Amino acid sequence: MTNSAPPVTVDDVVKTIERGDIEVYTKVTGLSTAQDTYDVFAPFDGRVEDIMTEIFDLVGKEDAMARMVSTEMAALLDSSSEESKSQTEKRWKGVFDYYPIKPEFPGVVTSIYVQPRTRVHKGDRLFTLAKRVVVVGKNLEPLYSTLAPGMSADLIYGKDDSVKLKATLVNFMALKETPRLNRLWLEVDGLRSGIRIGEQFNGYLLVGRSENTMLVPRKMLFEKAGRQYLIMEVETGLVTEQQTEILRPGMHFIAPDYFEIRKKEKPDGKTKKTD
Repeated sequence: MTNSAPPVTVDDVVKTIERGDIEVYTKVTGLSTAQDTYDVFAPFDGRVEDIMTEIFDLVGKEDAMARMVSTEMAALLDSSSEESKSQTEKRWKGVFDYYPIKPEFPGVVTSIYVQPRTRVHKGDRLFTLAKRVVVVGKNLEPLYSTLAPGMSADLIYGKDDSVKLKATLVNFMALKETPRLNRLWLEVDGLRSGIRIGEQFNGYLLVGRSENTMLVPRKMLFEKAGRQYLIMEVETGLVTEQQTEILRPGMHFIAPDYFEIRKKEKPDGKTKKTD
């Protein structure tokens, strides 16, 4: 019995390393989540007259999301007929005026807690905004290349393919039971209106591309101690009885031929290796 790695022999066929282009994409899917959220509160006691934004709208710091009036101004407006309301507004302009509710930071509106003509108190929550939107999901195909933050993805809203997003990989974690599948965190670039929160987005993550590079079939490599090896031709230089100078790799390789290591179950349930 031995715990050594499987023995490797070589095939008789010599193969040539190719040169070409390689591009690696993987299918991804996930749910959009609101990140770095904050609330917008009523600045005084009064009434919200108008709501000027909708759920999932993108708003900037200078955008009025709603208009509020004081309790006194609300009473004046309520006592005026529809025909005289504009005159009342002009007569009391500067004394009782509309106050625009603006966000502190740009973001996507994720919740609206009031309706037009809703009475509120100072500190009541009016809106919730997200400064970032992150799609949390996974890749759907086994991935043999290494992931890295900064990789780009193209995503499409699952219920409306006209909603297209660009996203950047900000974090990832291999799934324990399926190591070639990963949990992905994709931050949406350039927020826009219409990003549905809590909805499914599908697309492709670009893992990388290389041009005019050396290519061999993946199964031609074998792994030992966490490193990848290829049985390659080399050009040699000086030679002694004990040593050979390696000048450079060549363009040919020989395929490895693995001996299968069979496993059989012991009566006690433990696994042992046999030749």
